[in-house]
Amino acid sequence: MTRIRSFRPADTEQVVALWHAAGLTRSWNDPYRDIERKLAVQPELFLVATAEPESGEEVIGSVMAGYDGHRGWLYYLAADPTRRGLGIGRALVTEAERLLLAMGCPKVQLMVRPDNAAARGFYAALGYETFDTWATGKRLIPDA
Repeated sequence: MTRIRSFRPADTEQVVALWHAAGLTRSWNDPYRDIERKLAVQPELFLVATAEPESGEEVIGSVMAGYDGHRGWLYYLAADPTRRGLGIGRALVTEAERLLLAMGCPKVQLMVRPDNAAARGFYAALGYETFDTWATGKRLIPDA
């Protein structure tokens, strides 16, 4: 049975391993620092999906959400690659959207790398629309 709940610090190692397995980590982002930063800002919007095997609770999915008063964002959506197609990602997005809506969030956005056709298809199936923007950023605190 899959359950969605808020992230707990004890989930850290499983979540980082999941992100590595799902190909979400990048050399310029320290996943441990990303978790630490998220726990300082709207930690209730950091969700995990769990399964309950005989040995205890296992993290099989994650999503970080945020709301800045103008729009919501989704980051680090991951499902265990061996369990894709079982609705884990959909359930996480649905719960993140529910929490954002409860905060009064009128719109949610996310970023997908252009070469990630599977993710683009996944989000399109959930009703997310593609639009042309120029994504830009500036690192204020280097992780490496």
